[in-house]
Amino acid sequence: MRQDLRIHTVSEITAYIKGTLEEDIRLQDILVKGEISNYRVPGKHLYFSLKDSGGILSCVMFEDKFQNLKFDLQNGLEVVARGNIGVYPPKGRYQLYVEELFPLGKGLLYLAFEKLKEELQKKGYFDPSHKLPLPFLPQRIGVVTSARGAAIKDILKVLGDRFPNLEIVISPCRVQGEEAPTEIAEAIENLNEYGKVDVIIVGRGGGSIEDLFAFNEKIVADAIYNSRIPIISAVGHEIDLTIADLVADQRAPTPSAAAEIVVPRKDDLLLKIMEKKGKLKTLINQKRKSWEQEIAKFKRLLQIKHPRFILQELKQRVDDNRRRLFHSITLIFQNSRHKFFRLNQGIIQNSPFNRFNLIREKIKTLKEKLKKSIDTALDRKRSQLLSLQNKIEALSPYSVLKRGYSICFTYPEEKVVKENTQIRPGERVKIKLYKGNLYGKIYKSEEDEGEF
Repeated sequence: MRQDLRIHTVSEITAYIKGTLEEDIRLQDILVKGEISNYRVPGKHLYFSLKDSGGILSCVMFEDKFQNLKFDLQNGLEVVARGNIGVYPPKGRYQLYVEELFPLGKGLLYLAFEKLKEELQKKGYFDPSHKLPLPFLPQRIGVVTSARGAAIKDILKVLGDRFPNLEIVISPCRVQGEEAPTEIAEAIENLNEYGKVDVIIVGRGGGSIEDLFAFNEKIVADAIYNSRIPIISAVGHEIDLTIADLVADQRAPTPSAAAEIVVPRKDDLLLKIMEKKGKLKTLINQKRKSWEQEIAKFKRLLQIKHPRFILQELKQRVDDNRRRLFHSITLIFQNSRHKFFRLNQGIIQNSPFNRFNLIREKIKTLKEKLKKSIDTALDRKRSQLLSLQNKIEALSPYSVLKRGYSICFTYPEEKVVKENTQIRPGERVKIKLYKGNLYGKIYKSEEDEGEF
């Protein structure tokens, strides 16, 4: 055996491999696709393997990570995992520490959705300051959707019920498939070039995340963002959220809801007009009675004043009353119209959908704060653990040996020799050094005289 050959401990080899793997940025924050096997939950954490036809990879997902899972794990399920490669020293095994887990297909679409969402948010596509207000009573409504889908039927039915004979311009396009994003964007641009619609509804009926993904493409987001005409996004059902919903000037939970938002019910408007008309008629009658009283008063005055002066005074009073009446009627009508507009805006702004979105954003903020707090606490505990490990290593017998000390044993019994009286000259001993052992015989034994 080579005399200069160093013998490594298992711990040294494992530590080296662990450091090498965990310092390689190519193995950190990676995506791994595979089939789940050996799924188990022995305690608070999830343990499973990802396998394919060529290999198998051990995985662990800690409790604080898998609590956010939105699907049930089971053996045989194909998934995409995001995490970091590391080594578990006690078993000398490399494994994937999983941060997030997605079903294959939907997971990749979700990652693409989140990436584009972050990019557009940084560019200001979702800023409220960029969103256009919807017209109160549009004269012409544009619709971007499939001409053969259920969405256009729902929209036309609701609009027909709410405001018959309203003019609707349909810009048809595919809403599913590879060509759909380009056709949706072109349909929006065509309505902007046409320039004769007051508001646009963009959307389709419900479907899977794959079916709705045409509305998560950047080309559609650009078309909505650059539109000079206000846009209502109505994609899928209420639980579905797309990039188009976030960029649009207003989001509707369904196509039918978009039709309800875009135009008020004609019967309701007529009813309010009739109410205003009745109030105006009452005010006119009150004024008429007041004038009749004034005329009766003038008639009495005719008996004591010259008719010419009375006529002049009456002419002036009529002019004054006419001006006041016109001014009063104008103010009443303006106040009524402003009040109606404020009530309508208040109903829209305080709708359950807007309040739900505010609450959801608040929950998201609180969740991020909680995660940051947990990460800070974990860092503090890791620092404390490292400090304790350093103290333990400093007090280890091997640390003492490393400084030049040794341990003497009887041989072959290997009992620690603490006093010179435990062994006599001629007996064999074993001396433990920091690296290696020495064997020998005692040729002399004497008492310690207090000097080192």
